[in-house]
Amino acid sequence: MAEIFSRILCPVDFDKNSTAALDLACAIAAQNGAQLYLIHVDAFPIGATEIMLPSEPIPAWEENSKLKLEKIADQRIPEAIARETVTRSGVPAEQIVRAVVELNIDLVVMATHGRERSAIGHLLLGSVAEQVVRESSCPVLVVPPR
Repeated sequence: MAEIFSRILCPVDFDKNSTAALDLACAIAAQNGAQLYLIHVDAFPIGATEIMLPSEPIPAWEENSKLKLEKIADQRIPEAIARETVTRSGVPAEQIVRAVVELNIDLVVMATHGRERSAIGHLLLGSVAEQVVRESSCPVLVVPPR
């Protein structure tokens, strides 16, 4: 069977939903001999869009996230799967879509939180997963909450 995916990106936000997506990403990576990239985006605080946003990454945030991401990778990703961790600061959907291009990703496997929202709230806010689905240049496999 031909390998379909060679570079898989899995966003991780340190909750059980993203852990389920990571488990699925590992299975797909193992089946395809793919490189697995884990990404965590430190979102700017709520309301930060109303003030000046930093134009540069926030190193302290990213360093803490990098350590947590490495720990998860060590615990959950089999040694046979090539992996890399990536941390960024900013708007999560934007940073994930940017990573798709920069890392030449051919599949994103990510969780959705499945939160109930009003139609107006959903229209105005959207979800990270929906934004990534709309803007990604590659297929996105969305894993619902369990």
